[in-house]
Amino acid sequence: MITRIEIDGFKSFENFSLNLRPFSAIVGPNASGKSNLFDALKFLSLLAQTDVHSAMQSMRGEPEELFRITTVREHTRMKFAVEVLLPRFGFDPFGARFEINAQRLRYELALTMRFDAQRVPTGIVVEEESCRHIAKKDDYIGFINKSLVSYSSRRNPFMEMSREGKVPVIQIRQDGPTETGASKRGRPLKLAAGEATRTALSTINTAEFPHLFALREVLSEISFLEINPSEARKPNDRFEEKKLRADASNLASVLAHIKDETGTLDRPEGAIADISVDLSSLISTVKRVKVHSGSNVREYSFSIETEDGLEFSSRLISDGTLRLLALLTILDDPFRSGILCFEEPDNGVHEGRINDLINILRESTLEYEMGESPFQIIINTHSPAVLTSLLPKEIIAADLVSSSNPKDGRSVHRTRMRIGVEEDSLDLEPGSMLTRAEIGRILKKKQGQA
Repeated sequence: MITRIEIDGFKSFENFSLNLRPFSAIVGPNASGKSNLFDALKFLSLLAQTDVHSAMQSMRGEPEELFRITTVREHTRMKFAVEVLLPRFGFDPFGARFEINAQRLRYELALTMRFDAQRVPTGIVVEEESCRHIAKKDDYIGFINKSLVSYSSRRNPFMEMSREGKVPVIQIRQDGPTETGASKRGRPLKLAAGEATRTALSTINTAEFPHLFALREVLSEISFLEINPSEARKPNDRFEEKKLRADASNLASVLAHIKDETGTLDRPEGAIADISVDLSSLISTVKRVKVHSGSNVREYSFSIETEDGLEFSSRLISDGTLRLLALLTILDDPFRSGILCFEEPDNGVHEGRINDLINILRESTLEYEMGESPFQIIINTHSPAVLTSLLPKEIIAADLVSSSNPKDGRSVHRTRMRIGVEEDSLDLEPGSMLTRAEIGRILKKKQGQA
């Protein structure tokens, strides 16, 4: 779970910081930076898994366009920081269990653009990277009982930048257990960082570094649901992966997996019954979801049965219903984990059912025990109907603010996001209190208004 993110020099962000909860809703008009925050999270997720060039190629636009550009300045450096809550335990790729002694970590990363003599961009490299634990006395987290969180008293960071002569290096300290159970204290692993084209975090593939490995898992498991109805309708073979893809193209396979893993003699449909109940609560004509799987079925598929007894195959289900089914497949999956980012969750939902949908989203993040990996949801929306269904602590108000360059008077826009809704107080400083009425006014703004 990410509890805080800081961004500078990426797209519309400058000196930006935001605290996040298990369920957070970013509310704001179009072009206010809501999707840019999702892009920043996606970029961090990719950087934890692959090299910088590949990560940038997977983003919208050209690599240079990810750096902040204003009428005053073109940034050549971007910086990120995230604070996370790790699960108490984890498993490496070989199934070996490891323990996390410091569940609260802060990870920082800076990238810079390199140029040749003619100022032509030649590449983007890692300039700084570090990771340290957050001490209990310094931890602001308020939505979890801190007495249940494991904190560390260690002095050294898990990862830090240093120099050997003129060469910058990234030092990664071992912290896995020895055969006696004590923590390892060997020489740190050193990676040359002069022209690093991938993050050191992306190289951590073993529980020899359990805290960094768990951090990498948290960032790698950020998912973005961007459902493609034409793909979601297709049947799947038995070898499809069991975690839902962003476009939901393996929806049938995931539904079959959930049915097979959770079904019992008393409850043969398993968690599919929960998906049916939730879908019926959002679309009154739906009675249940039927998953066609088993040893005699060569391809997995699904259909929907309506209250009047009719059955519709996936080819005939509406786009809105498919969108909700894919979302509920994630939410009702007992094996869910990680961070889900979802844009405009109310698409395809009748306005009278939006409150029910928000309740389902909220409740899916509440079932958390300290030994497990918490499930986090971040949505963005410009819907006043969604706004009215949110609790004050869940609302993040997004808008663009502008300032004038004192030298030439040109305007510079940046994304602002504020938390802390009160009914009758308003403070316009970033990150401070604001009212629902103010958020409603923000939603009605034209693009670019301050």
